[in-house]
Amino acid sequence: MENKNISDLTELIKQIEANEILLPDFQREFVWKDVEQQKQLVASVLARMPIGSILLLQSSNPKEFSSKALGRKQIINTSELGGNVEYLLDGQQRMTVLTNVFSNAIFQGLTSVNDLVAPMALKRRFFIKLPKWKSAENSEEDIFGFHDLNFPTNNIDNPTYLSGEIMPILEVIEFNKNDGKVFNPFTSEEKATPNDLAKFCISKKDSYLIPLYLITSNDQKTNRKISRIATKIKDDYVSDMKDYYDRLSKDEQEKFIKKYTDEPDEDRKSEDIFAGNFNAWWTSFNEYLKDCVKMTALSQLVVSEAQRGRAIDIYENLNRGGVSLNTFDLMTAKVAVVSSEGLYQRLIKYILEPTEIDKNVVPERMEAEVAKLTNYNASLRLGCYNENNNTIAPKYLNAFLDVISLRCYNPDFIPREYKLDYIKQDKILDLNPENINQNVEIVCKGIDRASFFLQTRCGIRKLSEVNNLFILVLLACIFLKDKWFHDKKVHNLLEAWYWCVIFSGEFDKDQNRNFIKNIQLLTKSLVDSQDIEWLKNMKSMILNAPNYSDKELLLYEKVDDERYPKKNLADYICQFLLSEPCPSMFDSEEVMSVFSEKTKSDNTSLEAHHIIPLGSVKKIGQVSGALRRDVRSIYNSPLNFIYITKKDNNSISDKSVNDYIQEITSEARSRLMLTKFQNDEYNDDDVKDFLSERFDRLQGLIRNRVGELLANSGYSSYCSN
Repeated sequence: MENKNISDLTELIKQIEANEILLPDFQREFVWKDVEQQKQLVASVLARMPIGSILLLQSSNPKEFSSKALGRKQIINTSELGGNVEYLLDGQQRMTVLTNVFSNAIFQGLTSVNDLVAPMALKRRFFIKLPKWKSAENSEEDIFGFHDLNFPTNNIDNPTYLSGEIMPILEVIEFNKNDGKVFNPFTSEEKATPNDLAKFCISKKDSYLIPLYLITSNDQKTNRKISRIATKIKDDYVSDMKDYYDRLSKDEQEKFIKKYTDEPDEDRKSEDIFAGNFNAWWTSFNEYLKDCVKMTALSQLVVSEAQRGRAIDIYENLNRGGVSLNTFDLMTAKVAVVSSEGLYQRLIKYILEPTEIDKNVVPERMEAEVAKLTNYNASLRLGCYNENNNTIAPKYLNAFLDVISLRCYNPDFIPREYKLDYIKQDKILDLNPENINQNVEIVCKGIDRASFFLQTRCGIRKLSEVNNLFILVLLACIFLKDKWFHDKKVHNLLEAWYWCVIFSGEFDKDQNRNFIKNIQLLTKSLVDSQDIEWLKNMKSMILNAPNYSDKELLLYEKVDDERYPKKNLADYICQFLLSEPCPSMFDSEEVMSVFSEKTKSDNTSLEAHHIIPLGSVKKIGQVSGALRRDVRSIYNSPLNFIYITKKDNNSISDKSVNDYIQEITSEARSRLMLTKFQNDEYNDDDVKDFLSERFDRLQGLIRNRVGELLANSGYSSYCSN
């Protein structure tokens, strides 16, 4: 067995293009569809980080297995292949992503996007963002020394920056087959000349875009494209530098020019000096990118044909799992120096402590439900700890790491001192063990308070329903301060913020940076009594964020562009409605709320229910499951979901809306915004009208709630003293 720790990704991609590396048909489906997961892999390559391993089985018979080309659905005709091949037994996910990002290989000869294993996940182009001169000086993301045209050549094989620092400078742009975008592999060369691509790469206001799909190719056509891009960027960049230089005084000009040349020459034009520096920088940058893909820290386990049994054994071992060393493990080791009590056990101890219920901060709509609670523990109820197997939820541990780091670095709640670096791994691992040890209990209390808030205000029943971890982290950080936790005005402000964030898509992209921005703005409002006009602006985007929560998207009017609502919007809508207790569908004495479930197996458990039951609209011969999986079906719109009890769901079954709505209580009909169709028979247009009316009412309801919360938050007069 051959073991290579370093791989030439360029050569691997050439083998994939030539069908010399094949994917056996028994390999599992492609699942790395999440764009953030793909970006993380790319960032690791560009930071020269190890990215795992692949397992290849050598074979002299390309017909041995039914096989596919990487990224494709169709079985290839192996009868046309000759010579030796290698079967990719393990590593399909990372190799599919890497091949798609750094080449055009997957799209070569492709006639239909339906032949892709995951069209939406592969119709993406990845770019590196370089800050333009006017915006680069204040950029925290200029890790390649672009502003000063001084590429960091020290330790080029082991750069000091981490993959997390590469993530923000990666931009992903999606395309559709016929959109004509210049970087689209389906766009004809006549409509996507090298000059067109170069113009696109300088078209953004604050940054240039470097297409990564050109890196591994070395043919003349690709080289011309790269050269044209470099020239366009250079001309634009040097022009901005020259404009800046010309506005300086003579003394300032002399000082400025010395940054770019050791021997200033009055006869040499400043723009020529800048251009020369740019050319040197670009050469280093381009070589670095090529080295990243030629010397990728990807281990290859290559098993010979004679050892195929060993290949199976290796595959089983690679996929058996196991626990790897992580940040929490390292933090545990640090704290052990100053505390004999294990950190993990301390967390369990604090999680198990009863929740501090302050009835004064509970919203009026939830007072009766909270009054019924006995032996209440918010963290346990949320599922932060599993008592049966004595394990803490991974999401809780991740939140704990972020909260304790922010607490230790900013114990005084100074808004500007909440920094992105503080939730990065290296900063977390730099924490003083004494400081960690002293703050463990208060951080667990902060997370418990945040759990209490999510249950009493936001319709959240389980930790798994918190779709964005930063929401839990932010709330926990705020509630570390006793005064803020015991102030109902603060809870009102935070609830208003919560609904704005989840329905406006504030955390849909650039989550890390938007989290820091939001925690700074909120604490500034609380500490300095700052106006929150920013939150009012966010309120206007509730169910109005383009391609995230806008009406056209939720009514499935963008499916031809392959744009569909995210599943979490259905969760958010259900949770908003659940945040106010409601009578069950058929019994006005039975209340549905976050706290009404007794066990997951009994009739009180809540289930997501299609308002228009799929069984009532399926066609002859069609099963509900197929309709449920149909991403283009408007019946799967987030607007068509509510939580109801298991008992009520069984009672409704496949009844039509008009049949079951006349049987439910008037209170439930009003609270859940349920209306009848004009006719018993309805088509897709009727459904769209039905959901359109529901959208309008829901948007109004959420915005009214937010408006009332802001009016009762007293933020303009609130003071921390």
